[in-house]
Amino acid sequence: MAETEFSTKSFQLAIFIHASDSLPYLRTEPDAHNPGKVKFIFLDDAGRGPQLQLEYNSGAAVPARNLFASQTFLRQQMTEINETSKNGDSSNDRTNAHPRS
Repeated sequence: MAETEFSTKSFQLAIFIHASDSLPYLRTEPDAHNPGKVKFIFLDDAGRGPQLQLEYNSGAAVPARNLFASQTFLRQQMTEINETSKNGDSSNDRTNAHPRS
């Protein structure tokens, strides 16, 4: 069975998905169509991404501690991507990275 991925350009949605542990984070990569922008990629074998986006848009809640930890983590990933993109390396695979224990 092939792995399915869910991607979003929305920083806020990515924070929600990561903070709620809804989908495993895979990586952040540059958005080929928008220089300087990134996409957040999550493993989504069950195709839950669109439902999670609907829940987020409907006001789903996550603990503040998780929210801030995920925001910090994803900002670091964005910074690394922007720095490595300037140096010609577009890979930022962080499959096992997660800020909480």
